[in-house]
Amino acid sequence: MDNDYNLLGVIRVLLKWKNQILIATLGAGMLAAGYSWFFMDDYYKSYATLYPINLAYNDRAAIFNMEQIDYYGSKEDVNRVLTITQSGPIEDYIIDKYNLAEHYKISKEKKFWRTKVQKEFEGNYRSIKTDQGAIELSLYDTQAKLAVDILNDMINLTDSIYRSSITLSKKQQLATFSKQLEERARMIKEYGDTLAILGKQSNIVVKAGFDKTDLIEGSDLHAVQVYKAIYAKQKNALIELNENSNIKEQIENSLQNDSKSLAVIDVPVEADKKDKPVRSLICITAMLLTFVFTVFGALLADQIQEIRKQL
Repeated sequence: MDNDYNLLGVIRVLLKWKNQILIATLGAGMLAAGYSWFFMDDYYKSYATLYPINLAYNDRAAIFNMEQIDYYGSKEDVNRVLTITQSGPIEDYIIDKYNLAEHYKISKEKKFWRTKVQKEFEGNYRSIKTDQGAIELSLYDTQAKLAVDILNDMINLTDSIYRSSITLSKKQQLATFSKQLEERARMIKEYGDTLAILGKQSNIVVKAGFDKTDLIEGSDLHAVQVYKAIYAKQKNALIELNENSNIKEQIENSLQNDSKSLAVIDVPVEADKKDKPVRSLICITAMLLTFVFTVFGALLADQIQEIRKQL
């Protein structure tokens, strides 16, 4: 019975204040519509989805072994590219190239203007790793074409930075293998000079055996054993020289390969309609919130009036 009475009491209060509630709710909706229409800019969204490419895929060594080489990079490659897309140099480049301070209407004469521009840009820009392991870049801007241009520039700059880091690593490897090749060549020459002197002094000859192994013969058994040991070292050094030469050649070919390091799956396109603000949602939200607050306000006002009457 009390619940029925309370419900009837609430309805009685709402009917009493219905005009004020209705006016406040409609007024809030009109104000929200006017504010969103005249003071909130339209924002267009552009996005891109990309994967890092395994740059070893185009190396000559991989061409005949394709089943063991993945076209896309590993999780570590994805994380490296993601870090680059979120880095300060990328943001600074975009801010300066497109004069975002003027675009965002932030005066450069104000203190900490660059920090304000960065916060504005970061509020509109996102770089995330998707559930599929790809990297998604998205950008909101009041100019649809500008959003596309900025994303394309970010992709190109990220590709350049990522390739440069890999190229630097390969150049270091190339320098290491070049040094090893020089050392192996020097050792082979020294072994050859030693074998020539020892062979001449002890009349040692090398013949081809039936099983394609080299036969080393001579009258001095000790000298033959020494010759065999040096000869084996020279042969091993030659094998290492050939292996390192092949690796060096592969690195050189890889450095000459100027292919892209990023595969862009979804290319940024110019949006044909705005993405935000959703003015209808803003108006509905404003009206619902106003309705709720005015209802509670009406109930509170009625209770205050009742208390005053009792006093």
